[in-house]
Amino acid sequence: MFADLFHALLEWIQQNPTWAYVGVFFTAALESLAIVGLFLPGAVIMFGVGALVAAGALELWPTLVWAAVGAVAGDGFSFWLGRHYHQRLRVIWPFSRYPALMNRGVDFFHRHGGKSVILARFIGPVRPILPAVAGMLDMPPQRFFLVNALSAILWAPAYTLPGVVFGASLGLAAEVAGRLAVLILVLVTVIWFGIWLVRRALRSLQPRADFLLTRLLDWGQQRRWAEPLVGSLLDPTHPEARGLATLVVLLAVLSLASTWLLAGWLGGVDRVLFQTLQELRTPFADQILVMVTGLGDMPVLMGVLLCGSAWLLLRGRTQAALHWVAAAVSCMILTHLLKIVIAAPRPMGLYDGVSAYSFPSSHASLSVAVYGFLAVLIARELSPARRWIPYIGAALLVIPISFTRLYLGAHWLSDVLAGLALGLACLALFGIAYRRHPAKALGWPSLLLITLVALITLDGWRTGIDLHQEVSRYTSPRVVHSVSTDQWWRQDWQQLPAQRQDFKAQARQPLTLQFAGDLSVLAKALSDRGWQIPNQLSATTALQWLSPHPDQSALPVLPQVHDGLHEELRLLRYSEDGQHLYVLRLWPTNWQLTEPAAPLWVGNVTELQLHQRLYLFSYLITAADSQPALELFRQDAATVCDITTQHRAGSDETVLLLRAHRRTLNHATAPPV
Repeated sequence: MFADLFHALLEWIQQNPTWAYVGVFFTAALESLAIVGLFLPGAVIMFGVGALVAAGALELWPTLVWAAVGAVAGDGFSFWLGRHYHQRLRVIWPFSRYPALMNRGVDFFHRHGGKSVILARFIGPVRPILPAVAGMLDMPPQRFFLVNALSAILWAPAYTLPGVVFGASLGLAAEVAGRLAVLILVLVTVIWFGIWLVRRALRSLQPRADFLLTRLLDWGQQRRWAEPLVGSLLDPTHPEARGLATLVVLLAVLSLASTWLLAGWLGGVDRVLFQTLQELRTPFADQILVMVTGLGDMPVLMGVLLCGSAWLLLRGRTQAALHWVAAAVSCMILTHLLKIVIAAPRPMGLYDGVSAYSFPSSHASLSVAVYGFLAVLIARELSPARRWIPYIGAALLVIPISFTRLYLGAHWLSDVLAGLALGLACLALFGIAYRRHPAKALGWPSLLLITLVALITLDGWRTGIDLHQEVSRYTSPRVVHSVSTDQWWRQDWQQLPAQRQDFKAQARQPLTLQFAGDLSVLAKALSDRGWQIPNQLSATTALQWLSPHPDQSALPVLPQVHDGLHEELRLLRYSEDGQHLYVLRLWPTNWQLTEPAAPLWVGNVTELQLHQRLYLFSYLITAADSQPALELFRQDAATVCDITTQHRAGSDETVLLLRAHRRTLNHATAPPV
């Protein structure tokens, strides 16, 4: 669905380029317009525009020009409003609804003068109001439009080029697998939405928190039955332990009740999301996200908690340490209690004992409790204007950890949402209690450094010991089919896939080779005929992507995904005339040949072409299947293989069947599955 929508958008833009540039103009203008820019996610849209530039749908320089002109127009109109209405602007709707923003803009203008127009372009809170304030305060028009044009010229590439870089990275990801590009888009969207949600919640709650908590305390003190509970939470003079323990018990009862009431509501969504994310899996993403999910493993979380709380105790900050430990332990107990009572099975069987139960996700709940309370400890030491920073830092840990549980098939969506809710409840309970009671300053830089070192060390130890074993834990076992070699040679070759399977089983390239035998023997024979192992992706070879005139053979050749696996053999060869570059790829299959035993591989030979974007990025992409490449490979492989040419029924597609010579085939071994 995502891929189809993106391709449809690209086709529309290519057919209507003028309207696309007009859209860029109006986006930039509205993003710069007074008040309107507060609600329009212009930065996100311009980031997306940059991605479209990288995809080739838009040209870079016209896009930058239209964006800059739109920004000048938007700020110019806002400046005219200020010049026309002067101080009356404060009482005109919608400006009258944002007096604090107007005052902030006035203070910013007085502090920085004319250069405030440039600075405001890149500072979110005052960006959509500063031009109107400049007009209201009678900044000379000639000076304003000069500075306005300069700021727009700087703003357009600053907001567009990151999208270009991201779009180019998507192009590289799509060369590996379309599903990898879609996964990156989904992950970036989830993280962006999560951070937006956290910032929105903080912006709404922070100014009202003290007022609401004071009202709650007054309400509790007027009711005898509620006073011990509310007082333990909010009254600095009230003992905490008994009341907080009671509130934890009430939270457990409430969690059970809400679970039974909501049971089954997300069942359909759970299954659809599980299947969708399983179709996005690739070996590269598996390794990265297994390392990320390790940040939420119990040993890592408990190690971070132990190191941080021990440092607090040694510094004499007993209250902070006890609240942090209490939040984590309460969350852990409630999570395990719910797992035992609900006893919901996981999507995939991964663990034994209580851990075999799925609901709620302990990775999600405990990550919120441990990392979230660390953010509470640090935020208390910061000024109100900077308290959002540690919470965003915690969100950048919790959101990816929660996403990995869905991607790896360890949890349903309902498990993760319940875990996040439970973790937030425990965090709020003990975080409010800590914030409302007096405590000594912590020296938060040292605390942050110690916990970060503990986190990196423990996660590195956890995943570095046996990363492949951890990846295999989250991988479904593959079913092996056995067939005799002669039967495959005669007819069963047609049972193997005809196309490289990518996102949602979409065909990417024809699979025109089937090989039975030992890959090392084939690779040795082909190396004698000029087939070489291509450059692997590394920090050094990746720099070749930035070369405007690279040597094709120096560029890294990225692996590709078929049926969730990378190819086992990848070789490169130039054509006889040296004008074309061919690549051979062979992937393992679920088929095992007998009589004699041999592993079976599928693959293709395709041409690689140089793909350049904006003279900034140069990389190799796979072109259509090349018949000359296939014929060249057939000639080179004939020294060690018996070869027959087949044609698929209902198509003109040629398939080469290769089996190692009988003496080689007898020594072949099956690949692990």
